[in-house]
Amino acid sequence: MKKILPITTMPPIIGYLHHAYPLSILANDEAYLPWFHSNYIQLYCPPNFQNPSRNRTLKFNFYRRPDQRVSFSPYLKVQLLNRDLIFKSPTDILPFIVACIDKGYYIQPTVDEYFLPDSAAYQKRPLVHETLIYGYDKQTFVGIGYNKNGDYASYHIRFSELKQAVVHADLTGHYDPDGLRLFKYVPQAEYDFDIHLVREHLEDFLFAKNTSQRFRMLANPTDGAYGLATYEYLKHYINSFLFPPFSFDIRPAHILWEHKKCMAYRLNYMEAQGYLKSEDGFSIQYDEVARKIGVLRMMLLKFRKTRSPALIHRVCLHLDAIAEVEKRLLQNLLDKLESSLE
Repeated sequence: MKKILPITTMPPIIGYLHHAYPLSILANDEAYLPWFHSNYIQLYCPPNFQNPSRNRTLKFNFYRRPDQRVSFSPYLKVQLLNRDLIFKSPTDILPFIVACIDKGYYIQPTVDEYFLPDSAAYQKRPLVHETLIYGYDKQTFVGIGYNKNGDYASYHIRFSELKQAVVHADLTGHYDPDGLRLFKYVPQAEYDFDIHLVREHLEDFLFAKNTSQRFRMLANPTDGAYGLATYEYLKHYINSFLFPPFSFDIRPAHILWEHKKCMAYRLNYMEAQGYLKSEDGFSIQYDEVARKIGVLRMMLLKFRKTRSPALIHRVCLHLDAIAEVEKRLLQNLLDKLESSLE
């Protein structure tokens, strides 16, 4: 009795699991790349941005469409199920998960990580979170998530442990009230790289336009900072590390770093597909931007140990300089795209 669905532990984004889990499924097949490189361009920061650990719905993040809970990618079928309707008793949990995997579905239940041996919260404190189950072998499930070292990695958990984790996960006040999500890869889907969409979103990023205005049919526009304007919000948040309650969270800076890596990845793809000339060096220049943001991320991790105010001030100064470099780079890129698409 064994079935393991395809998964990658190295998706292009792991800063938040709502990106990492779907992309871990999609990144097994390069067919998703035209869609991926047409998206993940805009950044968003809510107007009342604060420590993401305190309010998990208010994040410095890649901009997401209002419908993305149920419509992530044409290559991925998503179903949101009410956990209490499916699991009417604890005995329903294991057969349901096994049956879903047998039919090719990846299962994302909300669990209490107190019962997950690979979690930092294991037998220490309640922690309601999501995990992704993608296989089983005899009496053991195979899942993926952040382990006790903070790494995004696969893990094994006994059937009995996962059942306990699901049963004891309290969804009261949780941001995902359904508590159960299913993903299924759709290999027959098609999506052509959309250079015009890329250009629109690059313009939105450069000029800090409110991209949510494009989705008014789905939801009212969302206030906040977009694109290059998010740098100021991030600086303000990083400066808050120096003041009570002296909170610290690396994820916003990590997302900024992953954004630059995705931009370099996208431009390399566009050069390979002939949308840009490699000799213009856009992907190389964005690689350098990503490298510099990566250095700042490491400085913040050093600050977590040393609590040196000088590190925070240096990070903010460098963020200003990098924002100016990125602004010029994007303007040059858009000018090149405009001339090539005429």
